[in-house]
Amino acid sequence: MPVDQSLTGPEVLRAAAVEVCSWEEEISEARGRQVRWVAGEYGRALAHADHPLDNEAGARALFRRTAVEAYLDLAARGTLRVRRSAKASSGDNSRQTRIEVLALLAKAARVYADLPPQPDPARKQPVPTRARSLLRTSLEEIADRDGALPGQIRMLAIGATAVDTGARSGELCACRIEDLAPSLEEIRIVRRPQGWGKAEAYVELIALSRLSRTALRRWLVERHALMERVGGTAAALWVGLRANHRGDHPVPPGTPLEPRGLFRAWTRAVDQANQLMAGEPSWVPLPTRMEQLRRGVSPKASPAPRQPDAEQAVVLLDDVAECGRTLAQVRRSGEPDTTVELEARLACRKAARAAWAEGIEHMMQLSALTEAGLTAAADLTAAGWDPTLLKAIERAAGWGRPSKAKAV
Repeated sequence: MPVDQSLTGPEVLRAAAVEVCSWEEEISEARGRQVRWVAGEYGRALAHADHPLDNEAGARALFRRTAVEAYLDLAARGTLRVRRSAKASSGDNSRQTRIEVLALLAKAARVYADLPPQPDPARKQPVPTRARSLLRTSLEEIADRDGALPGQIRMLAIGATAVDTGARSGELCACRIEDLAPSLEEIRIVRRPQGWGKAEAYVELIALSRLSRTALRRWLVERHALMERVGGTAAALWVGLRANHRGDHPVPPGTPLEPRGLFRAWTRAVDQANQLMAGEPSWVPLPTRMEQLRRGVSPKASPAPRQPDAEQAVVLLDDVAECGRTLAQVRRSGEPDTTVELEARLACRKAARAAWAEGIEHMMQLSALTEAGLTAAADLTAAGWDPTLLKAIERAAGWGRPSKAKAV
């Protein structure tokens, strides 16, 4: 919806922000928050004595260089904050974000923006191989300790996954149960580089290390117990452990984590772990910023489609069913762990992986395997499905065993 050209001051900025946030194919959720933040901040700047314009200024005046520079100066000094903060000013990264957002607001308002050049971003030094190795060792030490708290178990799984994939916090939060391969040996990551729109996102499949697989199994057990207690059916991989709030709205446990929540949960759990493990031989404190986990990580990834091809999906699902029928027949008529059964298991595993890589939903595969005669949990495990993942799938679908899915 075009921005009303008769609007002025904070009103035109708010209208432009609404318009920008409506560009769903271009604007991510994180960028949308930044757009609303800058629009509100610039609106408050117009009431400040050090800004040359006031609430009657039109869109063209708001995006002239002198007006923009005055806003950026006030913002950098921290005078436009709504909440008190120990940090009195903001740096180059915040200035760069504000300039990027101002360009979007001007585009929405259909006016020319005379913006200052963006500062060069500070170079981020990658974490050396030695440091990443020590980080893995630290995570493994937590994994080997008994009595870990739920938050520490989740932290372990998040940290190990981030080290393997180099995923951003927003990319991690977007992960669903569906994004885990049936065997838990791989994960699907939807890449959304900073500043890219939704339409530019792409998908990668990344192999998970032994540490990540172990950590994810522990987390899925903890997650399942939580979701059963609260009666939740969330499909998100990472969920909150306790009641919280977003603005004035209460958020129950089991609700999907958002980037801010993930950041807070990570920091809290890392602080606890660093205090607990301080003084232990070979312990290297974990970084409290998740950004440090992904620096220097260059995972070996294979591309995957955003959406499955319909014709290819039919072929792959038929292959899953055929392999399932063969395995079911072998398990009914032969001795366990024979060469024939092992070959049938391997065929099922390969078929399931290929279908998952194409983007075929877990429940579609499980329904096909059930019809093929693999009705028990042990049958599905033999076909390559991880038991902890099966429980998570069942919980998300609101069903009992996968074999009962079609009866619901």
